[in-house]
Amino acid sequence: MTQIITTATNDALVAAHIAAITAKTGSALMGTSKALLIEEAKRQMREGVCHFIYLKKDGSAREAMGTLSKPVLNATLKGTGDSPETWGCCYYHDVIKGGARSFRWSNLIAVLS
Repeated sequence: MTQIITTATNDALVAAHIAAITAKTGSALMGTSKALLIEEAKRQMREGVCHFIYLKKDGSAREAMGTLSKPVLNATLKGTGDSPETWGCCYYHDVIKGGARSFRWSNLIAVLS
């Protein structure tokens, strides 16, 4: 049975998130819900600090407090070329650890704040 989920968005990045997560998880519902969760986390990080949980590469859960504040990012960005967004990741500045971190879109579990 094929599952079709229709969403309306003018944001090409949200559509890319949905497509990438759906391809990775095999579920259009999971792709859509995680893409919206990612956008909420990024919105909160642009406005200040977001408290969220994601799965690390080793499978353990990581609770983080991150920001996308421009002054903070300008101090930590290395400018190596490709955006992590091109490989299905979200870059953020960890305010607790004091450094740059990233997580895969499909590994986001919850936004707590």
